Amino acid sequence: MPTHTLKGAVGELAASHHGAFSRRQAASIGVSTRHLVRLVDQRVLTEPAPGVYALLGTPLTWRHRLAVATLCSNEAGAAAYESSAQLHAFDGYTDDAVTVLLPSPRRLRLEGVSVHVGPMDPVDLTVIDGIRCTTVERTLCDLGSVSSPFMVKLAFEWYWRTCSDLSVLQQTVDRLHRPGQRGTRAIQDLIVESRLHGRPTESGLEVRLEAIIGDIPGLVRQHEVFDESGQFVARVDFAIPSLRLAFEAHSEQFHSGPDAQERDLRRHARLTDADWRTRYITSKEMLNPLGLRAEVQRLLGSSESPALPTW
Repeated sequence: MPTHTLKGAVGELAASHHGAFSRRQAASIGVSTRHLVRLVDQRVLTEPAPGVYALLGTPLTWRHRLAVATLCSNEAGAAAYESSAQLHAFDGYTDDAVTVLLPSPRRLRLEGVSVHVGPMDPVDLTVIDGIRCTTVERTLCDLGSVSSPFMVKLAFEWYWRTCSDLSVLQQTVDRLHRPGQRGTRAIQDLIVESRLHGRPTESGLEVRLEAIIGDIPGLVRQHEVFDESGQFVARVDFAIPSLRLAFEAHSEQFHSGPDAQERDLRRHARLTDADWRTRYITSKEMLNPLGLRAEVQRLLGSSESPALPTW
């Protein structure tokens, strides 16, 4: 095969896999090991790991590094744990971690790669953006054993909000659980808790707020407010219905600008007319959880009507 034809073939292959490909993938398009060695000698390709090739000068992005890691050991690995969470766009997982799951202990000669060993049932694997990874359900079960309880809750709420039906997750937990396994136990506890809540939170910011005030007696999430005539007024993030007191997680992203502020003012007026008080809580306030809790506790014993914040 002429060099220019080789370059075109491997260039197209690499472009579809974040600049990296395996020896097997090359063979599938008619590029032999001898051809690959020639291109490495000509400084067209590099070999970042045995049997894995990349175009020289390819930017070392997170997806490129992850693709290389999953292609090692004859493509045995899959992106998992934090890496899979980021591929699936879970809330909170944006640290560019490179973590792979392998079916058996193997040494990956790559810096900055975390390796976990565990079962890799085909039903637990999928492909996102050209990279093999664990499914959302398997990823959640794995995160339960390595992430903090808050991060697992953040991921679970994202899943519930996105997928709505928890039956597939329950089936995955039942299939994977073994005595003493922390990950599946953590997810099972959240599934049980979800039955008490009835509805998921609507944002990651609400999960943060619930972590601070969620144990206040009488607090419920996603509460629907009606006026005296039975007309729907609003659904608030959190509420203590007996006190007619609502708490809203208020982010600049969704509540800034003239249109958003006008909409918020109308909604606030409807809640006030229905004799409800509403405390709007910003992400900045959540940086001081102890101070925020003290403020909320003070509000419980007062008749103060908090104002709508402006940005």
